[in-house]
Amino acid sequence: MTRILKLSSSRPWWRLNRREQTVVIVFFAFLLAGAWLPGRITVATSGSLDHRVFFLLPVPAKVELGDYLVFRHQGLSQVQQGLRADHDQMIKRVGCLPGEQLTTDEAHFFTCNGRPLGQALEADSKGRLLPHFSFNGSVPADKLFMVGTHPRSYDSKYYGFIDVHEISHQALPLW
Repeated sequence: MTRILKLSSSRPWWRLNRREQTVVIVFFAFLLAGAWLPGRITVATSGSLDHRVFFLLPVPAKVELGDYLVFRHQGLSQVQQGLRADHDQMIKRVGCLPGEQLTTDEAHFFTCNGRPLGQALEADSKGRLLPHFSFNGSVPADKLFMVGTHPRSYDSKYYGFIDVHEISHQALPLW
């Protein structure tokens, strides 16, 4: 035992063997990841999406159909009644891009270039009447029509287009 201690103490503390170097590198990698990841991971508590856990990326240079985006929309005052002030962002999927043809029929069923996007409901799950967005034409420049993946999703069918400047992150589904 004395011999082991003597060997360990004979080398300077800053000289590490391969195994010790690996342990230190892994420790610092976890430390850095632990400091960086929490701000990059978000959990969607709403049932309006198929996914719950998202990795946040910067706003993409080019938004594409089907991208999940995080945004803060000015016309969401009716939703924000039940939210905390620091949790007023939404995650939805891009359903219709600028220049594409968005149509709404008399039953509040939405399509984009013929692709079905869903139908707006008359009332929420508590029986409260919902606003309805109605539009027939080309989606304006710098605007996006956002949809959830659940039929009861509160999305652009109710509050209309979002402006591309309202996007804060792109969200990649993890789970």
